[in-house]
Amino acid sequence: MILETERLTLRPWLEEDSEELFSLASDPEVGPPAGRPPHKSAEESREIIKTVLSAPETYAVCLKGDGRIVGCITKPSGPESGFGRRIFHYPSSKYS
Repeated sequence: MILETERLTLRPWLEEDSEELFSLASDPEVGPPAGRPPHKSAEESREIIKTVLSAPETYAVCLKGDGRIVGCITKPSGPESGFGRRIFHYPSSKYS
């Protein structure tokens, strides 16, 4: 499923997104505040896409104009998840 707003596109993650994910998630200011270590390689990012970000109702948040990935949104599942969605963004200086 692809969802669109005026400025954003939410779409499933693709393995081809690994380089772009790595460029964001390797930033030491991105992962640690969320309890995740920075990615060490594009291959690690590819594995995370395959094993984590490929979960149902998990989307890459992309800028509509140029398609750049700026975050991730997911609907948590399980009894501890509550009813909300979790939105993760990449607070990289690239988007400041």
